[in-house]
Amino acid sequence: LRGLGALGALGANVTVPHKERARRVVDAMNEDARACGAVNLVLFRRNGSAAWGANTDVAGLRATLDELPPPRREGALLLGAGGAARAAALALAERTEGNLWVAARNPERIRDLEASVPGLEGRCRPLAWGDLPPEPWDLLVQATPLGLPSRPWDEAYLSRLLDGGPSRVLDLAYRPEGLTELEEASRRRGIPVASGRRLLLHQGVATFRLLTDREPPLEIMEQALEGGEAS
Repeated sequence: LRGLGALGALGANVTVPHKERARRVVDAMNEDARACGAVNLVLFRRNGSAAWGANTDVAGLRATLDELPPPRREGALLLGAGGAARAAALALAERTEGNLWVAARNPERIRDLEASVPGLEGRCRPLAWGDLPPEPWDLLVQATPLGLPSRPWDEAYLSRLLDGGPSRVLDLAYRPEGLTELEEASRRRGIPVASGRRLLLHQGVATFRLLTDREPPLEIMEQALEGGEAS
């Protein structure tokens, strides 16, 4: 990162698994990055800092959640407690009502998420991996690598999840060549689902805005993402 700054770069994107480490090497950061403990965009010589960090995943998550239909009930289930899940938890704390159930393989990461993400006080409910909330819930947010080619779903668990109550689904994983298993299974059941591709688009919009101080060409970016002709 320091080398990029010395070369005169405007900024750089940071992707997994480096987002949490990038937070420790920037000089300052925006509120979203501070709140979720992860940096995915570094701007050089901006805002009075040699290296200034931002998190545009949170802005992308807000916009993606807003594209889903209105909730039918309170409550959400978040799968995962890593960097992507922390960004999701911050957006969910603002955009949802009721309990936020968090299922992860590492209980300590759930406790850390609850203690550090604003707005979760008294709302975060830990679950063992594989368990479902013991009460009705509305939104499923998938923030693990499940669904990527190297990390297939357990079909029985996937069926239990989708038959267990969600009226809306957000899958942060995405496949450039098609739908993830969670997207396909949700659509078969008629459950509205937002793709990780939408998150990719909206965080790109936020990144473009911060890098250039200009409004992004949303339609052109969307066409490019979907493989269409962009003018």
